[in-house]
Amino acid sequence: MATDDVNVTLDRSVALVLFDFLARAADEEEGEFLADALQHKAELPALWATLSALENALPEPFAADYSAQIKKARAAVVAKLGGAAPKAR
Repeated sequence: MATDDVNVTLDRSVALVLFDFLARAADEEEGEFLADALQHKAELPALWATLSALENALPEPFAADYSAQIKKARAAVVAKLGGAAPKAR
């Protein structure tokens, strides 16, 4: 029987980097940062739901050393998957 829930397995460092990005991009000014990328009004709430799921699954965002943990996670993601240089704003 099909369910409406989907389970996704992510490397912890990937999940943490994704959480950090979504916390900045989707929550800031109702997703204003993402305005050019969003094509439908359902996309921002979907990102909020993803952010909420990650927030419930990860203890790191509430840790006193969160900034050190996210720095380490970013390095791990780049080491495992490579990285693209962000465009200057």
